Amino acid sequence: MRDAAQKSGRVLEIGYQRFYNPIYQAAYEGIVQAGVLGEVYMARLAWHRNGNWRRHGEPPSPDYDPSPWGYPTFEHLLNWRLYWRYSKGLLAELGSHQVAIANWVFGATPEAALGSGGVYRFKDGREVEDHVYATFEYPGGRTAVFSSIESNAYDHYYETIFGTKGTLILRRESEAFLFEEGDSAKRTTVEVSPVGSGPVADASESRAADALGQPVTGGQRSQLAVSAYELEVSAFCATVRTGQPLRCGPERALRSAASCLAAHRAVESKGRVTVEV
Repeated sequence: MRDAAQKSGRVLEIGYQRFYNPIYQAAYEGIVQAGVLGEVYMARLAWHRNGNWRRHGEPPSPDYDPSPWGYPTFEHLLNWRLYWRYSKGLLAELGSHQVAIANWVFGATPEAALGSGGVYRFKDGREVEDHVYATFEYPGGRTAVFSSIESNAYDHYYETIFGTKGTLILRRESEAFLFEEGDSAKRTTVEVSPVGSGPVADASESRAADALGQPVTGGQRSQLAVSAYELEVSAFCATVRTGQPLRCGPERALRSAASCLAAHRAVESKGRVTVEV
């Protein structure tokens, strides 16, 4: 796809919508880039659910034949995510979004990945694992760990960045919290304030760590009411019209995809696999 886009001179955008989410932009520009976290050596990526990822439905007609589209059965068409022929599972479908953020924060691509996992809960004929664990080794002694399970939904999904001066938690693509190192009893809710053409991070009053987390509020609410998906499409159209840089073109996406494919091979071998981009 990348090569075809380059050859044809077309714009190719990849759907990692976090790069267009104002909260992620604010956290990256106002906290990570600003050095608020200090030196960052560790990221934790998690996507936890309590469900089997299986869809249920009936074919359009009793004699429906999906083979012209490459599916031997309607089950394969409906639940393509559960078969290796069409999907690389939890790492590709979910983890690639989060590994892209780790790559962004670290400013690097993993050198290698280790992994384990399997079909531990839903032994229903699926091929794709329902529990996956992966460790990504980055240059400079930095590490990201990823887990995706289908047996518990606590915390749902989030990315946590650990630095020598603070910890940043990005939760459910809608909230961001900053903890100062050495004072874990308090946290700061990250808000988004428009400055110029983009958002920056602005900290609210600190609150106790056990206080109820609040979503982004304030005068910027109307901006955040627009989904990251819509912002992504809008930016893509702007790139087509004006040539403005993409936030997630094929090169950035390839680095995340290659990392997750290496982790997938590591899960298969229960070993360590070099990342090749």
